[in-house]
Amino acid sequence: MAETRPRNHYIAAPGDTAAGPPNLVVPPFPCAPAELYQALRAVALAQPRTVLQSESPEELHMSFVQRTKFWRFPDDLVAQIVATENGGAALTLSSKARYGVEDFGVNKRRVKRWVAEVKARMAG
Repeated sequence: MAETRPRNHYIAAPGDTAAGPPNLVVPPFPCAPAELYQALRAVALAQPRTVLQSESPEELHMSFVQRTKFWRFPDDLVAQIVATENGGAALTLSSKARYGVEDFGVNKRRVKRWVAEVKARMAG
């Protein structure tokens, strides 16, 4: 039997990841990887209760911690951007509750919101 991803872990990506198929498929962005990196960084840091834990602009990798509103539980977010063959950029964004099994959909809503905000920022 195949192992499934916990309910408290949500992934957006252009295709399969090391953790299996993404929950949300995100098509590549028609921009340079560094441009997508800066857009995601700005979106993430504009979110409440969010702290940049580590980043490597050269490797197009960032990790954040965002605390939940009520209980202030930490959720870990990891973003990786890669260049695509056609000159665009692909985003993989993972959000996972650090504690517990149930997150009441917080990680799913967060990833969808961040992706939507990045798309809006990139559109104009």
